[in-house]
Amino acid sequence: MAATYPLLFTFLDKIEGNGYLAEVAVHGRLLAVQEDEGWWMYGVNPGGLAASGKDRGQAYAEFRKTLMEVLFDIASEAPDFYTFRKLATKFFGETNEPTLEEWESARQQVRAGSIDLGNMRRETAESPRRIDIKQKQKFAAKGNTTDPQAVVAA
Repeated sequence: MAATYPLLFTFLDKIEGNGYLAEVAVHGRLLAVQEDEGWWMYGVNPGGLAASGKDRGQAYAEFRKTLMEVLFDIASEAPDFYTFRKLATKFFGETNEPTLEEWESARQQVRAGSIDLGNMRRETAESPRRIDIKQKQKFAAKGNTTDPQAVVAA
């Protein structure tokens, strides 16, 4: 049986749209699955996304890239910031229900101590999952940010 890990992630980025710049923070959930041939990352929120890689880091990077490509596509099609925010929020809210069930099962295994987490950090799964989108009006170097590391949901 494949090892599964319920992950919480945060991706921070800036997205250019048609006449605006949006600052986007995605606080989502994904299921990391270690298979014989490598790793898969399956989106819970947002659902409908999956990516793979030879190791966990590569699969995570591919998942992030896939998510950003979807948000870039939404931004290119949205005529303005408000439409982008509405469509991106709708996309994020789509839950992959079968993967959610697997995610919850894996989370219970983490809580029971039956999954070896290695060096991964744990965080309570009750932290809110959401997408925050703000229109940038002013620009300064202090607005630059990096993504926090993915953590295992407990």
